[in-house]
Amino acid sequence: MYPSPLFFPQDLITEVLSVLNVKSILRFRCVSKFWDALISDPTFVKLHLKRSAKRNAQFILITGHSKHIRGESPYGSDDECEHEWGVIPYSISSLVDNPSFNLSVDSYQLVEDKGCSRIVGSCNGLICLAGDYLIREYKDHWLRLWNPATRTTSPKFGCVREFRNPLDIFAYDRRYKYTFGWDESTDTYKVVASEFKEPEMRSNVRILSLADNVWRKIESFPVEPMGSDLSMDSGYDGMYLKSTINWLAIRDKLWYIGDDYKNINVEQFVIVSLDLRTETYNQYLLPRDFDEVPPAQPTVSVLGDCLCFSYCYKETDFVIWKMENFGVDDSWIQFLKISYYSLQIDYDYSDEYIKYHLNFVPLFLSKDGDTLVLDCSQEYPDIIYNWRNNKVVRTNINVRKTVTDGQTYDSVSCSANGYFESLVSGVVGGIQSFENKS
Repeated sequence: MYPSPLFFPQDLITEVLSVLNVKSILRFRCVSKFWDALISDPTFVKLHLKRSAKRNAQFILITGHSKHIRGESPYGSDDECEHEWGVIPYSISSLVDNPSFNLSVDSYQLVEDKGCSRIVGSCNGLICLAGDYLIREYKDHWLRLWNPATRTTSPKFGCVREFRNPLDIFAYDRRYKYTFGWDESTDTYKVVASEFKEPEMRSNVRILSLADNVWRKIESFPVEPMGSDLSMDSGYDGMYLKSTINWLAIRDKLWYIGDDYKNINVEQFVIVSLDLRTETYNQYLLPRDFDEVPPAQPTVSVLGDCLCFSYCYKETDFVIWKMENFGVDDSWIQFLKISYYSLQIDYDYSDEYIKYHLNFVPLFLSKDGDTLVLDCSQEYPDIIYNWRNNKVVRTNINVRKTVTDGQTYDSVSCSANGYFESLVSGVVGGIQSFENKS
């Protein structure tokens, strides 16, 4: 007599699968039609997303690969530079435990492999990419979604053809600033695009919902975000948090540095927040104890699911404030005040460049909240700082393309965008097919 086959209740199967990593889950799709249907079910995808966000803390390593191509002119006027970006999801705990390591970047991890040239941001395991193509009379812009865990990439969407005056050689250097986020109330992913218009000294803002794949013009920023008049590559991107996108702004001013600070006071600083649910803006005040304009640019970031505001203080400390209850001005608390001595920082502050450009960007926290990873504007390696035991380590990450000619300069940086694996596809309205590269 053969033993009776084991029977596992559907609820138990769902529970077990929902705590596995994406690679393992996808392998189980071939077990049966039921398992395949379960893993593809939107309810299961949401359950796995919720649990992965708490369990699988990762970030994105952004790799750069530059190659200088010498032209025929002896003066270098015909020289060109090819540049590629790569994206590698990496574990926060692995970086904290081992800050020195080597990585290889294959072609699939390159943004250009997806027909794009820029990284917009990440949300719920999806990475939004942007691309453009220039012809004399016009410039085409488009977006794509990429899920590295499932190895799926969407077709192009949000396509815009921008006609330009071919005699205006500077027009093609101006690019849209994109920010990517999720409207949790409708389970819809949205992209916000802004373009600064110099004559009006304000930005045109449009928003695209992936539910219908249509760009719509919305009200411009009530206060222009800092650096919105600069190029797309300047790094002044909005921070996504809880169905909102947040920027730091200065009332009645664009972004100034150096002696222009004399005309700015702390009351002019404000956080501008776009609610993706209502597509309207809110403004939030900064901490009351923020009482002195710092010499270098302050920063808005997200740490531990909280909006944070940070800045350098009196050439001695780096301060991080945390908004414990998002949207409540009175909920700011001082999270950390770290001395430059503790960070093993010692610069000559009589140097005007260092004085006005030294800054830190908090990238992310370890799972236990003890260890902070910082990007320093004056150093190449990132700083790993354990604030409980006051221990400081510099990262040492080396990357190299798997296929290289030996003439490519490789670099790497850590992105402040949080990342975790998910099964989400973020299907765009009217576009149902996703390309799979195994």
